[in-house]
Amino acid sequence: MDKYKKRTKAGAFGERFEKPFERPVAKPAAVAVVALAVFFWLSKRKAVPAASSASPTTVAVLPFQNMGSDKDADFLRLALPDEIATALSYMRSLSIRPFATSSKYTAAGLDLQQVGRDMRVTDIVTGHYMKQGDQLQITLEAVDVENNRTLWRDTLNVAAPDMIAMRAQITAKVREGLVPALGAGTDSAETSTRPNNEEAYDLYLRSLALPHDPGPNKEAIAMLERAVGLDPTYAPAWGKFGRRYYLDSQYGGGEAMFQKSNTALERALALDPNFTLARAQRIANWTERGELAKAYQDARNFVERQPKNATAHFVLGYVLRYAGLLDESARACEDALALDSGNYVFRACSFTFSQMGNPERAMDFNRLDAGSTWSNSNVMRILLREGKLAEARTAVQKLPPDADYTKFYKACLDRPSPQSPSPELDRAVREREPMIEANPDPENRYLYAADMAFCGEKDAALRLLKSSIDGKYCAYQALQKDPLLAPLRGTPEFAQLLSAAKQCQDNFLAERTQVPH
Repeated sequence: MDKYKKRTKAGAFGERFEKPFERPVAKPAAVAVVALAVFFWLSKRKAVPAASSASPTTVAVLPFQNMGSDKDADFLRLALPDEIATALSYMRSLSIRPFATSSKYTAAGLDLQQVGRDMRVTDIVTGHYMKQGDQLQITLEAVDVENNRTLWRDTLNVAAPDMIAMRAQITAKVREGLVPALGAGTDSAETSTRPNNEEAYDLYLRSLALPHDPGPNKEAIAMLERAVGLDPTYAPAWGKFGRRYYLDSQYGGGEAMFQKSNTALERALALDPNFTLARAQRIANWTERGELAKAYQDARNFVERQPKNATAHFVLGYVLRYAGLLDESARACEDALALDSGNYVFRACSFTFSQMGNPERAMDFNRLDAGSTWSNSNVMRILLREGKLAEARTAVQKLPPDADYTKFYKACLDRPSPQSPSPELDRAVREREPMIEANPDPENRYLYAADMAFCGEKDAALRLLKSSIDGKYCAYQALQKDPLLAPLRGTPEFAQLLSAAKQCQDNFLAERTQVPH
């Protein structure tokens, strides 16, 4: 099996891959000198804007319905709403749910009010289309969820082969009709690029409809490679390219694909500095490779420029997790949730609160993705931190039975006592540790180190913790407070890890005082 296939997460903005865990959290300093440094820095810096207390307008764009018989046009079911969601994302007063969140609602005849309530959005955008001969008719509609009424509806007709003209008409309809209907002001961070090549744009649209699983993801990469070769000036294609490359790096492409992701994202942002999705992914990429000060600077500027953007607050909290500042990370998570209370991506914040000793709040964030394998796995981990072993054993039964992580946890929890020898557990650790150590994301190494510490595999846990901290995952507060690490505390090796984590965090605090404001 590919060593990256069983990663704990699909990245900060991952689609719903059924992997066991997402990222844990960062940690604040508890030593007086660090506290003074933080105070000094806070006294000199500009405050990062908090999220507005007013109820934000949160919008989900659902898949469209193909009302015709031309199956070759089926790709537009996902491509059209993805383009609309991207166009709306430039409106700073709107919070647009990532299309990956709403793309599962493909059935015809949905109860839009119920879907809106389930997704916790204020408004839903949907539509349908029909291709007849060389003509394409598209109908767009916006629905006010609370009052179950149509806010806006419009229809456009374009020549089917002319996808660029279609995009221009849709963009105009969105800006002139949909945006005012949603109550958004004229606060657009307007995109600076347009597609210029019909074949390239068609390839781009078709790539949007492909799933993010390993095989289809490679197909999408091939399409996008051709697209940007034909039209190298269309920023959204480079942004999607960067995301697809990132996913491929997780599926086995390794560092080469990760660096291609960085290059594509840089290209997207050079073409369009307001492309927020590319910016968020770039911040996550920098964070995962230990470039914390640079990631923090960009995330902080992101929040200052777009204080109503929930993703901006989330990525700031994401950087702060890695930097070891749990309290600051928690505040950013709360700001993100206040702006978009149903975004499943924010589930990662559950680690922050769990390791801070607040399992109730951790469970709140975990429920953002309730019912998924990810959520079921993390319910189990929250229960372990609370010492509820019987309930954790029940929770394990909800995980995929043949998954290697399920076997690991079953072997751990089936022991009569934590001190009981278990050949099955020892074998699982020997098989998993090299794979985890090879994982380039230091947060994943922390996650499994905590698991192994709880399960009595102290040597493996200590090795993985050292590797995680060396990778600039500054887990200073988590080392002191995470219940799963209790078996390691008091050992000389753990004292050395605590010192290294503090130094990691101190280095970040010193670097961010140099960030220009």
